Amino acid sequence: MEARIPGMRFYDDAQCIGHERDGALVGAVGYDHFSHNACMVHLASDGTRRWLTRKFIRLAMAYPFNQLGCSRITCLVSSKNTESLRFTRHFGWIEEGRMRRASPDGGDFVVFGMLREECRYLPGAGFWLSKAV
Repeated sequence: MEARIPGMRFYDDAQCIGHERDGALVGAVGYDHFSHNACMVHLASDGTRRWLTRKFIRLAMAYPFNQLGCSRITCLVSSKNTESLRFTRHFGWIEEGRMRRASPDGGDFVVFGMLREECRYLPGAGFWLSKAV
C-alpha cells in the first residue's frame, strides 16, 4: 500500500486487509494510528473501479467498527486528488476540516470522519473477521 499511495508511511501498528482477484492483489484497506475508540483508514487499488465489491466493503468496515469496537474512523485525502475526494464523499464520509499543506503533494489534506452509526455498509450483528491480513 505504501508503494501505491504517494508519500504514505504506515505507523508501526498498521493492519491491512487485501482484496485478491485471480491471484493478484487488486486493492487493500489499511488501518493504523489506533486509539481506544478510533483509527485512521487508508485505501489503495490497482486503479480500476471493479475491485471494490460489496463483500470487501463490508469486511473493511466490520474490522474497525465491529471487531475493534471503534466509534469513529478517520481518512485523509489530498485536496488535489479529485477522484479520491469524489469517492470518499460518495462512500458516505463526512468532511470535517483541512490540514493545510500537509499532503505529500504540497496541497492540503481534507479530513474525513465516519461514525459507526453513519456507516451504511456494516454487516449484521455478530459478524467478525478472524484477523486482519
